[in-house]
Amino acid sequence: MRNMKKLFVIVTLLIFSAGLFAQKITVDDAVILAADNNISLKQQKLSLDFLKKQKNASWNSASPSLTLSASYGGSQTGTNEAWSKGEQNKNDPALSATASVNIRLSPSLATSIRSARLSYEAGEISYESMVRSIELSVRKSFYNLIYSRENIAVQESALESAKQTYESNRAKYNQGRLSELDLLNAQYNYEKKLPALETLKQSYEIALDSFKQVLGIDLREKIELEGSLEEAADITITEDVIMMNLDDVPDVKKVQMNIEAAKNSLMATRFSAWGPSLSASASAVENVTNETLVMNYSLGLSIPLDGYLPWSSGALSIESQKTNLENLKLSLEDTKTSIAIKIRSSYNTITQAQTQLDMYEKNVTLMQRAYDMTLSAYNAGSKDLLSLQTAADNLATAKNTLQNQRYTIISAILELENLLGVPFGSLGTSEER
Repeated sequence: MRNMKKLFVIVTLLIFSAGLFAQKITVDDAVILAADNNISLKQQKLSLDFLKKQKNASWNSASPSLTLSASYGGSQTGTNEAWSKGEQNKNDPALSATASVNIRLSPSLATSIRSARLSYEAGEISYESMVRSIELSVRKSFYNLIYSRENIAVQESALESAKQTYESNRAKYNQGRLSELDLLNAQYNYEKKLPALETLKQSYEIALDSFKQVLGIDLREKIELEGSLEEAADITITEDVIMMNLDDVPDVKKVQMNIEAAKNSLMATRFSAWGPSLSASASAVENVTNETLVMNYSLGLSIPLDGYLPWSSGALSIESQKTNLENLKLSLEDTKTSIAIKIRSSYNTITQAQTQLDMYEKNVTLMQRAYDMTLSAYNAGSKDLLSLQTAADNLATAKNTLQNQRYTIISAILELENLLGVPFGSLGTSEER
C-alpha cells in the first residue's frame, strides 16, 4: 500500500513537472518522498540487508570443511654416472585422489547464532529509528512552513488594512478634512510594513527550497503545501498515554537489546572458558594407478581447564561480563524512570498549551472586535490614527501568537509520538470545536 502511494506521488509530480500548476503535497506525501530520496537511509538499509544475510548464515561455523585434491607423479633416482649413461632407476608415475572432511563443534555455536540474530534485531531498531528521525524532521519542517505561510497571510492582511487606511486618509486630505501630518503618519505606517513582509516571503521561499531538496524535488517545480495548523493542532490527548507500556518505547527497547547482547556475550565467554570442543575429520586417498584405497579418521575432544582457576583471564573475563550485565540492568530501570518522566512532562506541556490555545483564540476574537470598533470610531472622527494603528498591531500580534501556539502543540505531539514509538498522527483524537 505504501509503495502504491509512493508511486502515485511520484507520477503526479511528473505530470506537474511542466511548472504550469502547483502540485499540492500533504504531510504524508512529503514523508514518502523524503524517505525515498534519503541517501543515509538507503545506506542504512544496505547495512541491514547484510546483517540479515549474516543472521541467516550464522550456523556456518558448524559447516563441514570439505577438500578434494588430486596428484600425478613419479620419480627417477640414480648416481650421477647412472644419469650420464641414462641408467637411472625409474618409478612408474602414479595418479592419486584425496577427499577429506573436517568438522569442529564448539559450545559457542549457539551463542554465535544468537549474536547474529541480536545484531540483526539491533540493526532493525537502528533503521526504524532513522526512518522515524527523518519523518519527524520532515513533519516539523512541513508545519513550520505552514506556520510561516499563515504568518505571511496575517501580515498581508495587516498591510491591506494599513493601505486602506492610508488611501482613506489621502482622500480626506484631498478634501481638506485631514491634516498633512496624519496623512504622512498613515503613509509611514503602511510603507514600513512592506520591507518586513517582503523579508518574510523571501525567508519562506528559501525554506521551501530547502524542503524541496530534502524531498528530492526539482527546485523549479511549484508545490503547494496542503494543510493547516488549526486542523493539525485539533487533537485531544488523554491520560492513557501516561499509562503506556514502557517496554514498547524505542529507547527502552535499545537498552533491553543491549542486555540481551550482554547475556549472550557472557554465555559465550563462559563457553570459551569452560566448554568442551569436539572435532572430527576423515580422509580417503585413492591410488588410481595401483588401485589401492587408504581411509583415515579421527575424533578429538578438548576441555579447557584454565577457566576454572579464579585468577585466570577467562575467569576474570566472566566477572567483567557479569558486572557489565548488572550495570545494564540498572541502566534499564533508570531509562524507564527517565522515559516516564518525559512522557508525563510532555503530556502536561501539551495539555497546558491546549488550555492556553483556547485563551489565544478568544484573544483573537477580542482583538478583532476591538479593531473593528476602533476603525469605526476612527472613521467617525472619535479615535486618532495612533489608536487605530495600535489596534491593528494588536490584532496581528494576537493572530501570530495563536498560530505559534498551534505550531508549538503540533511539535510537542510529534516529539511525544516519536518518544513513544507510535505511528505519527496516531496519538490522540480530533476535537470537535
